[in-house]
Amino acid sequence: MKNINEEEGFREAAFRIMGQEVYENCLKKEWDPDPTRTFGDEIALLHSEVSEALEAWRDFHTFETHFTKEGKPVGVASEFADILIRLMHYAHVHRIDLVKEFDTKMAYNRTRPVRHGGKAL
Repeated sequence: MKNINEEEGFREAAFRIMGQEVYENCLKKEWDPDPTRTFGDEIALLHSEVSEALEAWRDFHTFETHFTKEGKPVGVASEFADILIRLMHYAHVHRIDLVKEFDTKMAYNRTRPVRHGGKAL
């Protein structure tokens, strides 16, 4: 098994490759550049993908991917992929290193107490 330092290099490379693939597809499909899109628009679009995951749960009550007769993947898992794709797109646009930010946030989260915040959900 690889040690954590070797895995970090792999994760960074894999995430960078995935992010570049997402961004190149956005360019090819003419989603970028879009000077009219605001940061608020991007957050709303991320939120819409999360809402679509909830709707998929309501429709199917499973995490398995289903396919329409046209071959489009639908369902919770597919919507989770859409969330990741959109997040990677906007991280690329804004030059946010998600692997670095993930590592920073996880390091902090490890220091937090159990069920911090006192909320039921």
